[in-house]
Amino acid sequence: MTASPRGTAVLATPQPTAVLAGADLRRAQGASLGETLEQIPGVRSLAMTPGIGKPVIRGLTNNRVVTLANGQRTETQQWGHDHSPNVESADAAQVDVVKGPASVLYGSDALGGVVNVVRRPLPTGDDLAGPMRGRASVAWNSAMASPSATLALEGGRGVLGWRMSGTGRRGGDVRTPVGALANSGMAMGYGEGTLGWRSASADATLHASRRDERLRIAEDPVAEPGYSGYQRIRTDRATLDANLRRADQRLQLQLGWERNRRAEFESADAPLVALGLASATGNGFAHWHHAPVGGATGIIGVFAQRTAFRKFGEETLVPNATTDNAALYAYEQLERGRWSWAIGARQDWRTLATPGDAALALGADARRFSAFTGTVGTVFRPSESLAISANVARGFRAPSASDLWANGFHEGTRAFERGDPTLRSETSLNTDLGLRWRGPRVRAELTGFVNGIRDYIYLAPFGAAGNALDSLAVRQGDARLAGLEAQVGVALGRGLRADASADAVRGTNLVTGGALPFIPPLRTQGTLRWDGRTTRALVQPSLHVGGEWQARQARTFLNDFAPPAYGLVHLGAGAGIPTGRGVVWLDLQVRNAANARFRDFLNRYKEFAYGAGRAVVLRVSADF
Repeated sequence: MTASPRGTAVLATPQPTAVLAGADLRRAQGASLGETLEQIPGVRSLAMTPGIGKPVIRGLTNNRVVTLANGQRTETQQWGHDHSPNVESADAAQVDVVKGPASVLYGSDALGGVVNVVRRPLPTGDDLAGPMRGRASVAWNSAMASPSATLALEGGRGVLGWRMSGTGRRGGDVRTPVGALANSGMAMGYGEGTLGWRSASADATLHASRRDERLRIAEDPVAEPGYSGYQRIRTDRATLDANLRRADQRLQLQLGWERNRRAEFESADAPLVALGLASATGNGFAHWHHAPVGGATGIIGVFAQRTAFRKFGEETLVPNATTDNAALYAYEQLERGRWSWAIGARQDWRTLATPGDAALALGADARRFSAFTGTVGTVFRPSESLAISANVARGFRAPSASDLWANGFHEGTRAFERGDPTLRSETSLNTDLGLRWRGPRVRAELTGFVNGIRDYIYLAPFGAAGNALDSLAVRQGDARLAGLEAQVGVALGRGLRADASADAVRGTNLVTGGALPFIPPLRTQGTLRWDGRTTRALVQPSLHVGGEWQARQARTFLNDFAPPAYGLVHLGAGAGIPTGRGVVWLDLQVRNAANARFRDFLNRYKEFAYGAGRAVVLRVSADF
């Protein structure tokens, strides 16, 4: 991650984290980042169409979760419920998730956590057996009649390395147990290129990418029969990373640029953009990874960012605006015998300004926000297998332009939204307590947390009575989220392993005493997996059967719809086939094998549509 706080081992990390990598990441790949991560305890997906799924970490989402593309902060307008992070993970090395406030390293918006999609290391000539190598993956998902493919080629010569990769994905209307969900298909194309240089004392990498998406937006067939609206989204990103090393010190530099253009159309044949949202962001940081001082290691960093937003199209929801941010921070780690310590502090300055907008009856306005955040954590290891962790962290989120000045119809959510220009910054204080066990046959983790948020910003219905999401106005009040996450894995012998997890969070508006919006219900998951021995014909053959159960959300925000509890069964098999050039991996999954009818509480279509029915997913992957 940008300045990884994960330590050298899970048992030494005060703040709860998760890493999805290798075969687990390959099998979990979905059409959106939220879908890819939603099996991690404490993480869910706020979803619409298959291409729109944003991570929900401990009941917080939208601008309360920071998304990074290999350490570069992304600004893809996550303030909209239908605005998914436009970061591709199909060829990633791993995805890191930090649970809980992480504003010390990532500034505004990291109240719920951080997701970092980490690229594979770039090779040089010394890493390669030949002039070039590659990876390929093709997959099919029957629930959407959806093909996808990824191809990556990379090589190096001497101290130079390069990579080119691309991913394409297409999906038809989602097939539910009672028929297809009209106007829910998608198409996505992604390409990237990377060039790097590396020596013993320095390295530099230049990376550029483009992601194009067309996402159809379903609507209640009774309220709006024949609706065919859709979104077109393009995200361009460029990053320059560099490191200068001397002895046991390192200066890490990054400069990033990003352009996100989002156009929403009222129908498939609409000639004009109904609502257009475009942002251009430049950011950068410098981190000095200093030499050990009294046994402590860490970083001292500076960060700066500017985002310019402009609207276009027939409708106006938010005005043009510019956001400037600057920060100074430090993060230190220390190990003393059985104790590990982490401490950090950060000061942010942020300005959000608009020239005004006649259509919104809004004059020029500027808001300035500042925040001091910090974290203190410790891990005590009474034995080699057991760790007891505690972490206290303060986070903050400055209001977005949408929070302050929105005043119009949002085509993507099909709701009228109205902001509040008097909002204050959200600030949070989160406490984590955990037990972690890593034995030869058993691995287990239990974490409890309480996250108190002062001046929590949320959308609440206003005007005539109707559905909870029809007409929305920004409100502010104190809130508290408390929850538990548990997971255990047991090696049963003869290649058998059992894994189980459970997570629950309770969100309360301390002003009204009611629930917060989009709080996921209790969920339990379990898997029984068999991994066979490698033979001449097969590499690591495996079989698994698993399931998940989600309770009915008994505490809902106002009159939000709460679907019944449901359970799903999943099956899978996999193996590698050795070839003269490497291993070809076959992964077969049958999700919702019983074709159960269910509605997910965090799916925006839950009031009028079931979730996907039985889905056969076949993936073939190979290195060559």
